Amino acid sequence: MKRLYAIISVLLLTTGLMYAEESQKPERRTLAVTGTADITVSPDICYISFAVETNNRKAGDAYMENVELMNRINAAIKAQGVEAKDMQTTNFSISPQYQYTEKRRIFQGYRVYNTLFIAVRNLSKVPDVLDAAIEAGALDVGGITFTVEDSKRYTEDVRKQALRDARKKAEESAQILGFKLGIPITVSESEPYGYDQYYNKSLSGMVAREEADMAPAPSIEAGQLKLSRTVYVTYEILPL
Repeated sequence: MKRLYAIISVLLLTTGLMYAEESQKPERRTLAVTGTADITVSPDICYISFAVETNNRKAGDAYMENVELMNRINAAIKAQGVEAKDMQTTNFSISPQYQYTEKRRIFQGYRVYNTLFIAVRNLSKVPDVLDAAIEAGALDVGGITFTVEDSKRYTEDVRKQALRDARKKAEESAQILGFKLGIPITVSESEPYGYDQYYNKSLSGMVAREEADMAPAPSIEAGQLKLSRTVYVTYEILPL
């Protein structure tokens, strides 16, 4: 029993000494900086969605009308240089439609809704593609997005620039305040933002102009894309 007590005493003494040594260690001094970077790039691709809606008392007739209309739109878009690999159906639905009154619901027929998503690689052809699709019967044009297809090379570039900016700020602080910059202890970063350029203005007016002697189409410009990145770096501070 005495031997057990002796072992426990030694363990408690050792633990106490280790804790004392840890508590006597100087607290690590750090410097936190934020690095930012922005780059401007030109878009090289445009994404557009078109929708077609048909209604008929019979589901089969509504379906066939929709298929025929969408086939005309597909052909018109392809005639503008858009390849089949850049065209995709993203939504297709058939649903019964009812008119509701206080006492009952009245069957109106069937609604078929079909959405086509396309990529236009020749940006100068975007207005022509829109005109062709609307002339062929597209009644709903979704938001137009200008972006770059291969974004990885740009995100890596802006990230490196943000890290260099953080390092520069840390070095300037060390020089002015009189300390030596140590190694980075932590590094975190925000997700890139500000990448896609959306043309959110409603294009329903473009459909209306088809019924009004073909008034001029609204100007749609790709513009420039701005990509931003922010990094947060914590450096160790060392004495000179």
